[in-house]
Amino acid sequence: MPDVPSTPRKIWKTAAEKVVGALNRADEIGGEVRDWIQDKVIVDPRYVSARKRLARVLGQEYRSASEAAVAEEVQEQARAAAAPDPNAKPAAAKGLGDPTIKAQIYGRKSCAWTGRAITILEKHKVDFDFLDLDDSDHEPKLPALIRETHQNTVPYIYLRGHFIGGFNALAEVERLGQLELALMTPAERAAQPEHLRNMVITPRPNTDEVAPAENLDPRPLPGE
Repeated sequence: MPDVPSTPRKIWKTAAEKVVGALNRADEIGGEVRDWIQDKVIVDPRYVSARKRLARVLGQEYRSASEAAVAEEVQEQARAAAAPDPNAKPAAAKGLGDPTIKAQIYGRKSCAWTGRAITILEKHKVDFDFLDLDDSDHEPKLPALIRETHQNTVPYIYLRGHFIGGFNALAEVERLGQLELALMTPAERAAQPEHLRNMVITPRPNTDEVAPAENLDPRPLPGE
């Protein structure tokens, strides 16, 4: 719209208001004329362009029917994306055991039983992760370990993500010849004979970790 002096601009504005009023009435009328307008006129780019120019003169904004429909569709898609899926299964709570790791030990370097558990795994050349609960980065995991395992003493030992207990539990698994089986992946275990596939290694959480006196090892722990 060309720039015009203030008085002519008022005339333009008054005329525009009258035109817009007429167009709005045309949008509201019923019967065949309304249907023809809906089908032929208000979707015509020339009509839409004219309404937008008139709206700018009046300091307003005009949105065509197609633009309004697109905006509504976008909003509906956003609402659908934000809504929870009623068929979705709740996510399983993630535990502290990682099945991708052969063995995990949550313990303390200052704990003799932690050191002895590490010695068993090293003797069998088992790759393992050790998290020192004396470390300020790992200390906050202790309450979660107690809740998950119902065990109050270190070490907390996981084999292939499966909690088995502390040092005594690991020593018992070794004594029974179950350690190799406990370290297998599900695919590796599936390839074993039926009696091995179905073997269950029961967790043995301890509230008071005690080992036989003959097993005491006076040697310093790893890292000391």
